[in-house]
Amino acid sequence: MTSLLQVNDLRVTFGRPRRPWRPRAGRVEAVAGVDLTVGRRETLALVGESGSGKTTVARCVVGLARPTAGGIRFDGTPLATRRPPALRRSIQMVFQDPRSSLNPRMPVRRIIAEGWGVHPEVAPDGHRTKAVLALLDQVGLDATVLDRRPAELSGGQCQRVSLARALALRPRLLVCDEAVSALDVSVQAQVLRLLADLRDRHDLSILFITHDLGVVRQIADRVAVMRRGEIVETAGVDEVFEAPKHAYTQELLDAALDIEVADPAEVDR
Repeated sequence: MTSLLQVNDLRVTFGRPRRPWRPRAGRVEAVAGVDLTVGRRETLALVGESGSGKTTVARCVVGLARPTAGGIRFDGTPLATRRPPALRRSIQMVFQDPRSSLNPRMPVRRIIAEGWGVHPEVAPDGHRTKAVLALLDQVGLDATVLDRRPAELSGGQCQRVSLARALALRPRLLVCDEAVSALDVSVQAQVLRLLADLRDRHDLSILFITHDLGVVRQIADRVAVMRRGEIVETAGVDEVFEAPKHAYTQELLDAALDIEVADPAEVDR
């Protein structure tokens, strides 16, 4: 497998050093030496509980957070926090809450085309409406949403618009940070199928951040399990589900299984 993204010994520390007048202050190592790779046209799921450091890794990859130490390479090029436009365009992020990640004042046509103001070479002025319609079609929406604002759309529709906005810049890597966790189960399945289809259609690589192993099997090729800032296990999906090596991975699997077998009538009570 040829790697597109390589993360080597990534470390991120937050907080301030203790001082006599600040005895409770201290540094927290949110990411403690993470190594991972995402291959070309591969989906890697980064899995772990809340607070494990997954989102911090994602923010470093897209350039929204600065690593304390370690390195990130994209297609062999080292990534700094300040990146040239071509590299910024090549890595796009899809956020957890689809509605709050979209500008509430903008109609859909402007949301999708917003990135072209920074990268006009992707879509020339005279062809942008046609390009927006083509992107909507790819994510399963039509022209009826062009002039709607996020408040007029369902959660699933908002996440499809978010995907269209990301695809508008023709990225090579999508970083999806809990991209289906805010959606109900039936919509989750639709968005996961859409992501898999888009990956194949556009030769995308995907770093899929989630706390839920239940969705991993539907989308991922490999799984990296993260706990307390460290990767404790990395393997193919079948291997992780059928023969997990780390006790924490087994805990996550047990939790996912408990949710799957729970009686819906009991859950509603």
